[in-house]
Amino acid sequence: MKTIYLLTETGWSPFDYDDPKTKDELSQRGITIGDRASIGNRASIGDGASIGNGASIGYRASIGYGASIGDGASIGYGASIGYRASIGYRASIGYGASIGYGASIGYGASIGDEASIGNEASIGDEASIVKSIYITGSQHTVNWYGTGEIHIGCYKKSISTWKRVYKEVGKDNGYTKDEIKEYYGYIKICEDAQKTINTTEQ
Repeated sequence: MKTIYLLTETGWSPFDYDDPKTKDELSQRGITIGDRASIGNRASIGDGASIGNGASIGYRASIGYGASIGDGASIGYGASIGYRASIGYRASIGYGASIGYGASIGYGASIGDEASIGNEASIGDEASIVKSIYITGSQHTVNWYGTGEIHIGCYKKSISTWKRVYKEVGKDNGYTKDEIKEYYGYIKICEDAQKTINTTEQ
């Protein structure tokens, strides 16, 4: 028997995926699963989620409320897709990877095993993210995906640009002097990580 988990009044509850009654449970929750989609055992699917034709959801993967999984996309073992996140056509999410709420992953993009993509982040079409850094700082979160850019809160800039404007951006957003210094340290961490990737690719 293949088991999936759906949200009920008592929390996440198991259902037999192959039981015809489960189709009614999915329909009541606004969950759609496309033709030829494959749902792994013990996966959990939030209300309003949409899983496209031919998509593959791995064992123990978690699909959040209102999330959209594109046709032919692959979600790895134990991966977590956040609330209202969007995974594009034929995108690949590695095992244990975490995609934040409202994040958008472009078509054909590849997110590596155990990588972490932050809330409301946007990853372009056919991008390949192998390494990532996610930091919860005193103010906003910091996200780096190995692309030479850093997301801090709602701002996305190249590493070199951040090094020029971090003080100004920090002041404009009410950061204290200590917090500005803290975030410059995060920028340096991301810069050092980017250097390792650039060196490897040479």
